[in-house]
This record gives sequence, structure tokens and C-alpha cells, in this order.
Amino acid sequence: MLDEKTTEPQQEMPSAPKPTAPRGEKLRSLWARLQCVHLLRRHRFRRKTQHHMNNVSQKMRATPMVQTVGEGLYALGFSTEYAVVRAGRRVRAAALWVAAWFAALAHDLMVTAFPGAAQVLKDLFGPIVLFVRGCGALLVHAHRIHQEKGLGAALQASVHFFTNGIRRNVKLLPRMAMYILPLCALAVWVAVFNHMVYQPYALAVQVNGQTVGYVANETVFNLAREDVQQRINYSGTEKKEWTIEPTYTISVGHTVMDENEMANAILSSASDEISTGTALYLDGELTAVCADGSSLRGYISSLLEPYEDQENSNVTVGFNKSVDLEEGIYFNESFMDFQDVVNKLSGVQQAEKIYKVQAGDTLWAIAQKNDLTFKELCALNTNFKGAPLTETSNIQEGDELIVTKEEATLEVRITKVETRQEEIPYSTETTESKDLNKGVTRTTQEGENGLRNVTMRNVYDTNGALLEQTILSTETIKEPVNKKVVVGTKKASTGGAKYITGSGRFLWPVPNYKYCSRWYSSGHKGVDICAAAGTPIYATASGTVTKAGYERAGAGRGYGYSVIISHGSGYTSVYAHCLSLTVHAGQSVKQGQLIGYVGSTGRSSGNHCHFEIRLNGSYIPPQSIFPGKK
Repeated sequence: MLDEKTTEPQQEMPSAPKPTAPRGEKLRSLWARLQCVHLLRRHRFRRKTQHHMNNVSQKMRATPMVQTVGEGLYALGFSTEYAVVRAGRRVRAAALWVAAWFAALAHDLMVTAFPGAAQVLKDLFGPIVLFVRGCGALLVHAHRIHQEKGLGAALQASVHFFTNGIRRNVKLLPRMAMYILPLCALAVWVAVFNHMVYQPYALAVQVNGQTVGYVANETVFNLAREDVQQRINYSGTEKKEWTIEPTYTISVGHTVMDENEMANAILSSASDEISTGTALYLDGELTAVCADGSSLRGYISSLLEPYEDQENSNVTVGFNKSVDLEEGIYFNESFMDFQDVVNKLSGVQQAEKIYKVQAGDTLWAIAQKNDLTFKELCALNTNFKGAPLTETSNIQEGDELIVTKEEATLEVRITKVETRQEEIPYSTETTESKDLNKGVTRTTQEGENGLRNVTMRNVYDTNGALLEQTILSTETIKEPVNKKVVVGTKKASTGGAKYITGSGRFLWPVPNYKYCSRWYSSGHKGVDICAAAGTPIYATASGTVTKAGYERAGAGRGYGYSVIISHGSGYTSVYAHCLSLTVHAGQSVKQGQLIGYVGSTGRSSGNHCHFEIRLNGSYIPPQSIFPGKK
């Protein structure tokens, strides 16, 4: 018996799984096989087609009919080409015959019209042609000798050849000279003419028949004559009758003078009562003549030095007038001592002028009387009753205003290029809405001012007062945001107090002026309140300015500068013929706020404020609201 042993079956180890190719690689492999199959099929098809075509070609070439047709086509092509070649030859021969015929015709015409022209050309250019041909033969002969016998023999042969040629043809030179000499004379004449044309011309200035100098043109001569007369006039009353009348003639090729040098030359030749000095011209006008020119120049420079800033290129210093110092010849009676010139320059050219306010005067009327603008009047009175003069300043009879500022003969001006930031006012966009009552406004977007950099050139006096301003450039930093307002168009109920607004009763727009030249009537829809030009006009009630500007920008054609204010509940007020305005469209105003000034713009016969009140577009007689004013 077998030895029984308990044997456990051996467990087989699991084999490692075979790696599987990714799905992408399988697809690429399949696509490559498909491409190979496609290429093999195309190759087999091309080989089969080519083999078939070769068989067809061989069969066709073996056919007698094809050979016959081919030979016929070849014969046709050859005969056609030969015909074209023959035709071309005939055309070329015909063209050459025509050209020869025209050449012979031209030659006959030239011989008939100019019988000696051929001989002239032969005589003129024959020697030249002969010379060119001789040079060519000389080169050929020298080259041959050089190859046969060397350079030395070639040079000797060339000299001998050249001298023999000249000796044989020297008789041709006189005939050629007959034509060469006139051409040379023509060339000389042209050269002389060009020299004279481009020669610089000048005006010779003469005094008492004697030439004193030369100027470039008549303008310089006239300026010099004016300078002479100015020096004569400046010298004093004794010289008023002393005149000089220089004349000029045209001259060629001289050194010219400028107007100052010519004026000196004219005076030097006309009088012995003159001396050399330095003249001071202010704004082109002769102001003083001084013998000590260096001291005068030093004094002018000393006036500018305290205000000069060498480190700041944006600051320049000058005078209120153009200052020119010129060395020249002047009458002895014209000279001033240096100190007298200094006193004249530091003195007052124009004294201060004071205006005393009279009854009924306004600031605008005072400015107009003294040929000033309102802004200029305010600039002159920066210390009126302890404060700057403004449009709201209260003037009374007897007050004194400066209307002309004291001005020195020569003042220093400081010019600075400066940059500042300023706000850009926003605009108001107005739309209409049928959902709101007429006269009611609603703001849907608040306006916001923008910001910009403004570069300007400012001119100051020595006290720092701004005298002149010029805008050079602007750069926008932030764009403004427009205000958006919705205006109601729906007709509202007229219930409640008839002439009461949301802010109270209406106020008389021009206080202290009760006289009205015209009240409301069928042909006049408001009241004309008479007042002096520049009298303030105030808002009759609180509200929003719907229109403000000239004519159509305001209340319409004929109204001039005008304002329309909406007060709510359908009420609006109109102020027309204003001198100027202080509000703009879209601005909110309070009752009694300044909105403009009395004037006579538009269709107006005098200074007054045309005042209207409307309710839902209909006119209300102002005398019904202000019964005590009539």
C-alpha cells in the first residue's frame, strides 16, 4: 500500500495581466493601415491605367490610318510655318524699302531747301570725324607694333603716325575755324549776360548829390528816412524846419547797410551838429538819447535782475514796453544826462484818476463812462471799502472809484508758465415724461464736475498782481458726468391757492424799481420793469432753471439774454433782455437768488427787465399778482 500522506494541492500563482494598448494608439494604428491600403490601391490603379494606355498607343501607332493622319498634320504645320517666315521676310523688306525711300526724300528736301547745309556740316564736323577715325587707326597701329616689336617701338610709331596725320590735314583747320569762332563768341556773350543777371543790385542813397551808402531795397530806404525824420523831430522845435530829402538810384555790387546805419550816414553827410550816442526806443518810439550808453545799459539790466530766476525756465522777466538801445548819430541838442534819463524812466507816465459816484450810477454805467469793462473796473478797485469790488458791492453817492491806474514810464513784467487744476462743469440732459405733472422735475442722475489741468501764461507786476492770462493748453484728467433730469408734461390740476408756489408767494424781481413802462395786455404778455443797466435781477420764487442763454438758448427770439425758471405745480417765470446772466440751465435757485442783470439785449428800446409768469403754458397778468406795483 502506498504510504498515504495528506498532500494539499499546490495553488497556482496568478499570472500578471498582459498590458493592453491604450485606445488612442489602437485608433492611430488602424488609421495608418487604412492609409497604406489606400496608397496601394492608388498605385495599382495608376500602373494598370498606364499599362492600358501604352497598349492603346502601340496599337494606334501600328494602324496605317493613324500614320497617314500624323504625316498630314506634320506637312500642314511645316507649310504654315514656312509661309509665316516668308511673309515676315517680305514685311521686313518692305519696311526697309519705305525707310530708305523716306531717307532719300528727306535728303532731297534738305538739299533743295538748304543746298549748302551738307557742305557746311562736312566742313564743320569733317575734321572732327577725321580726327576720331585717325585716333582709332592710331590705336590699332600702335597695338600691332607693340605686339611685334615692343612698347618702345610702339610709342615711336604712334608719334610718327600722329605728326604725319596733322601734316596731311592741317589745311582743314582754317575752314573749321570759320564756324568755331562764331560759336565761341556766342558762348562768351552768354557768360557775360549770366554774370550781369546774377549780379547783386542795390540802391545808392544820395544826399545833396553825394552818395552816402547803399541799401538792399526800397523798404530799408523808407525806414531809414523815417528814422532820420524821427531824430529831427525829437531834437527840438528849432529843427522842425530842418529837412533832409535823400534820393536813391540803382547800383550794382556794393555792401549794403541796414536802416540804422543808413540813417547815421544820411545825418553825417547833412549836418555837422551831430554826435555819436545811444538812443532808447520804447515801443519803437525814440524816448531818450544818452552819451553814456554803457551806464544806460547797466541801469536797464539792473531793473530786471532782482526778479530773474536762472534756475526756473518757466519764468521770464521783461518790461511793459519793448526796449531797444541803438548806437547812432543824433543831434547834439537831443542828448540828455544819464540821471535825467533815469528820472524819466522811473517817473509816472500816467497819473491815477478817481471817479466820484453820482446819484443813479451803477457799476456798469461807471465802467462804460470810462471806457472800461466791468471786470477791468473790479480789477482796479481791489480795496473798495476794505474789500474787493464785486457785482454785489453797494455803491452810494459820493463814493470814489479808481478808473485809471497810475502807470510808470517803464515797469517790470514777470511772465510765468503755470499749471493748475480746475473743474469742468457738467451739463444737464433733460427728457420729458408723461407720467409726471407739467412743471415737475425729477433728477435721475446727479451731475459731477470733471477735472482738468490747465497750462497758462500769466503776466504779473512786481507786486504780484495778475495783469494778463493766456491759456496755452488743457489736459482732461476726469470727464464730467452729466446730470439727467426728467421733466413732466402731464397737465396738473389747478386747485389750491391760485398764485401761491411751493416756496411761498412771488417776489418782485427787481427790488426798489417800481416804474413799469408797459404792463400785460393782449399784445404784450408781461411787464417791463425799468431800471439802470447792471441792476440785479432776482428769482421771483424757488425752482429749477430750465433755459438760460441768448435768444433761442433762453426764452426765444427777441428776448435777448433771458432765463426761464420752473417753480412746480405748472408755474414758470421768464426774465428777458438781460445784460448778462449768472445762472445756467439745470441749476436749482432759491427765491431771491441773483440770476442776472438788467440790460437791453434782443428786441428792446431801452434798459428794462421783461418779466412774465405762466401757468401750464398760459400767461398770467403780473398786475394780478402784484396789484400794488401798478
